[in-house]
Amino acid sequence: SQRVHSNTTMPCAGLGWASCSKSGVTTSNMKGWVMCGPKATGGTGANHKANADVRDVAASDNPVLKVKGDSKPNSVAGAICNIVREAAGNQPPSVLATGPAAINQAVKAIAIARKYLLDETPKIDLLVTPRFEQDIRSGSNVVFDIQKARPIKREPTEDDLSAKEKTDAFKLAGAIAGRARDGEEVAVTTKGAIPVLVAVKAIALAQEYVQDDSMDIKFAVQFRDLADPEIRGSPESTFLHFAIVA
Repeated sequence: SQRVHSNTTMPCAGLGWASCSKSGVTTSNMKGWVMCGPKATGGTGANHKANADVRDVAASDNPVLKVKGDSKPNSVAGAICNIVREAAGNQPPSVLATGPAAINQAVKAIAIARKYLLDETPKIDLLVTPRFEQDIRSGSNVVFDIQKARPIKREPTEDDLSAKEKTDAFKLAGAIAGRARDGEEVAVTTKGAIPVLVAVKAIALAQEYVQDDSMDIKFAVQFRDLADPEIRGSPESTFLHFAIVA
């Protein structure tokens, strides 16, 4: 195997395995994303496993999936599900993505995997912590650390925050942190690659804002069909709903 540090491109190979029959997903076409594991000590790099079987990846200490901008969310979701099923203690993998398109696909994949796992017995929910490797203001290299959880039931409300292309991530983070400190439910609804990046940055920043309060901010993401509240009479479309858990 070859150690790869966080400032080095991972030379991991795409996989051609297929299963995920429980969730109805066939992952035979893995174009646009690669599987790696385990993470290198002290960074988000990985020991390379060329042509690794899902069982080998699931058996590693810290399995990592690297998602690209042209990844298929259903295929990545299938990989997440399979690793959860095969890993000791049903430990989910981390997901690495760089750039708005890849981050958007990664979040979609996590939302799909979450739905599949909640439909199984026993039900497994997924909580996510985003970690940026570089300065959050200018960086877009993020690792989504995923952990299993008991089912979380949260639905969109009219009080939810929203993230758009020109939303200030720092102001949104302040709103998230403020509501979390006050013990209020808080969520962010958004759609589109740039707005999703803004939302993810805001959640990561909010975690920094509440560190001194001994709080730990994570999110659970799902798809929901909603009308745009800023456009009267607009038809429903599919949004990503980030329920904040603190």
